[in-house]
Amino acid sequence: MSNFLLEKFIDLLSSEPRGKVLDIGCGDGDYALALHQLGFDVLAADMDEARFKYKDKIKFQKCNVAEKLPFKDGSFKYIVLAEVVEHLKNPYEVMGELKRILKPGGKLILSTPNILNLKSRMRYLVEGCWEYFREPLIENSKNPRMVIWNLHVIPWRYHELEYLLYHSGLAIETIATSRHRGLGLCFLIPLIKLQLYLKARRARSKGNVDYMRINKILSSKDMLFGEHLVIKAVKKMV
Repeated sequence: MSNFLLEKFIDLLSSEPRGKVLDIGCGDGDYALALHQLGFDVLAADMDEARFKYKDKIKFQKCNVAEKLPFKDGSFKYIVLAEVVEHLKNPYEVMGELKRILKPGGKLILSTPNILNLKSRMRYLVEGCWEYFREPLIENSKNPRMVIWNLHVIPWRYHELEYLLYHSGLAIETIATSRHRGLGLCFLIPLIKLQLYLKARRARSKGNVDYMRINKILSSKDMLFGEHLVIKAVKKMV
């Protein structure tokens, strides 16, 4: 079975100059292995050492992304944060640590479920829950089959994720998504674009914020149909 999200990470990194990569929250290690095979110097890190499958090929460091990280300032040229940010209870502290260990000009590539795609929006209309965020957290955290750190805690719209990176000194370079789903809902696009236009016009008439930049992102095919949001951001040079 194809891993469309992994393919997008490879696509975003394959043209980059080779260097040291931290795959934090690496899980079983498939992303770390793929980057290793591309020629990157990869260090995999996770809380659960037992899950990692490639210790014979890739260096592994046991650590918790939600705590102070055991790495020196500017240790890595790239950081991979695949499907982790939605699990964090302290995202601003974590992002500050990731920025600290990135080299100036280094890049963070992260992903999270794209809750603004049309399929997710329709689920919210019917259930009051975004796609991938359907379970009640209190009950789910008591489920013996659910590992506590695997809970989806924060559903990130693009808006808040963009601000998290901006606040942390990371400038978005590329916005992408994994595979497109929910194409049968494309009949909703004219209505969505009309609503975005009317909202922007009302804001301009009142002298409020200009929605042109954000509306262009929100009305893109990737945002409307992409299953996962994937962002490449660069640490600003001092």
